Amino acid sequence: MLQEVPALAFWRPWKKLLFRFFATYFTLYIATQSFFFLWDPIIDFLAESVLHLPGPITVKPNGSGDTTYNYVQVLGIFLVAILGTVLWSILDRKRHNYDKLLYWSMVLVRYSLAMAMVSYGFSKIIKTQFPFPVPYSLFQPLGWSSPMGLVWKFMGFSTGYNYFTGLAEALGGVLLFFRRTATFGALLSAAVLANIVALNFFFDVPVKLYSSHLLAMALFVAAPDLKRLVSFFFLNKSVPATTLPAAFKKPWMQKTRLILKVSLLVFFFYKSVVDRLFTQKTYGDAAPKIALHGAYTVETFTFNGDTLPPLTTDSVRWKNLFVNHHQFLSTQAMNDSVRHLRVQLDSTQKIISWTSASDSTKKSRLRYQLVHKNQLKLTGHVGKDSVTMQLRRIDLQKLPLVSRDFHWVNEYPYNR
Repeated sequence: MLQEVPALAFWRPWKKLLFRFFATYFTLYIATQSFFFLWDPIIDFLAESVLHLPGPITVKPNGSGDTTYNYVQVLGIFLVAILGTVLWSILDRKRHNYDKLLYWSMVLVRYSLAMAMVSYGFSKIIKTQFPFPVPYSLFQPLGWSSPMGLVWKFMGFSTGYNYFTGLAEALGGVLLFFRRTATFGALLSAAVLANIVALNFFFDVPVKLYSSHLLAMALFVAAPDLKRLVSFFFLNKSVPATTLPAAFKKPWMQKTRLILKVSLLVFFFYKSVVDRLFTQKTYGDAAPKIALHGAYTVETFTFNGDTLPPLTTDSVRWKNLFVNHHQFLSTQAMNDSVRHLRVQLDSTQKIISWTSASDSTKKSRLRYQLVHKNQLKLTGHVGKDSVTMQLRRIDLQKLPLVSRDFHWVNEYPYNR
């Protein structure tokens, strides 16, 4: 955590001004992560009366952290923080310092940052954020992948790299929980977050706002030690140790604080681990795979009684089938057009069914049969058309990306 510098008898005006703004801004931002709905009236006002957006904001906060709502919300927080800083400066202009308030502001910011870092770290250590690419992704042409999809495939491929980045994030977070190690935790977190922010910006990952705020919070925690850091790292000067006065003077308050802190940390770490283990076993790499999971090439395709030849211009005949998940399939036609389907899979009756996203009356139903562990037969209807397909399973373990192991010695680069 951030180390406290000795109390100053007098803060310079610029220091008090900056503290008022950042303390107000971060408090509002952290609060909105859980109570964003309270901002709805302000968001609507800013969107209509200040920014003059062409229409109301209908997309609320979701998996993307960079929605129009989020950007307008950040603008609102900034404006409220500016207004609050002005009023605070007028009403409290005679105060000499904010040493006590600095302590509590730091507690709020560093604990919020620490929990985010540990949470994201555990999502990589217990591999849930970046699962291994699904069968379709292994066959998807590179040029067809989105920049964000490229990052997810890159990260999902390597379990070891997930451990490395996850440990760095989690370690930075753990160090932030304690005042003696807060500065180093903030610097480590800032280094890790700088790379994350760069990935989010340059690969169009929609977490730009959130990751940038986490980086700003790490710098805020390290800021009080800026002078000491510059002296030590750049001026080659020795710096004295900082004093860490007790947060509370009365013994019972110190014990209560310790009990509450330990209880909070134990609960947080326990919940983080349990939640991610559950996610990993339900949706991640450790989740059980259905018998159909994998990639298949279509050897014969009968459409309304006619066997269709494998013409590369055909948009009807299937070329490949990818069973990514028990609810998600991807089909690739001969002309390489791809459809991603959300399906219902009945493993008892061995039926796959789905409804067209564009036409709810267009329903499809296929009965499947694993003739052999590598042979699949599908019969039924796709929409109103009857189909029969014979498919052969593709051995994913023979793909270079999957089969290439770690090598200490490489006489020549294996770059494909």
